[in-house]
Amino acid sequence: MNQEKTVFICEDSAEGIFTAVYDGWLEAKKGQIQIRICEPENMELFTRFQYVKSDSEKAGRVMRTVLMKLGTIAYQDLWYAAAASDPDRGTAVFYTIYKSYNHGKWDPGIMEAVADAHVGMVSRLRTRVWRELHHYYGFLRFREIGGQVLFSEIEPESDILEMLGEHFKDRFQGENWMIYDKRRKKAILHPRQSSCTVIRDVQPKMTDQSLGQPEIYEDLWRAFCGAIAIPERKNLALQQQLLPLKYRRNMVEFT
Repeated sequence: MNQEKTVFICEDSAEGIFTAVYDGWLEAKKGQIQIRICEPENMELFTRFQYVKSDSEKAGRVMRTVLMKLGTIAYQDLWYAAAASDPDRGTAVFYTIYKSYNHGKWDPGIMEAVADAHVGMVSRLRTRVWRELHHYYGFLRFREIGGQVLFSEIEPESDILEMLGEHFKDRFQGENWMIYDKRRKKAILHPRQSSCTVIRDVQPKMTDQSLGQPEIYEDLWRAFCGAIAIPERKNLALQQQLLPLKYRRNMVEFT
């Protein structure tokens, strides 16, 4: 007898994935579960498709449960994995959480079971996202707009905008700043001495007038980078290893 499979199609975001985890929990007792951010190219027999609307309350309940029952490390691993760009991340996140609840008890050590296909995938995705996030901690560059707002444009593979917001909120509390994710067309805004706000489906257009005269400071920064460089120790291969080309499009010292 063929077991029915349910494919939950959700928004391409951590909130969408955790909402699908909430909706798919009871369905997992009836058959296989798969969480995807788009419809598969090939339809399958004995498969039911269910569209999931992102719900912050449902997603919040899942994340709070993970934090309380599985601990901070598992919570961070699953959050990072949900932010990855892999199309199968939703299914891996779902089954890692689902398998951690066995016979009415939660297993805080679930992330140690890396031999399991789903847990192992979450662990690998977590590492990938962590690396990209920490690259942006060092490679993100702000530009001043009209002498009032700091603006940065990024194109990350993973959905790390909110994570970056938490990082820079602590470091630039007294500044008005905005980070724009060009790939996903969303931005995080931070008014001075306030909390961050995420807005979606936006595409800011910067003009020479709105930027004021940023070339003065940008030229100073380029001059500084040139002054500290040692030509005799120039190693382009090592530089590209430590600073991949994909990050340089939005770094003033390379433009």
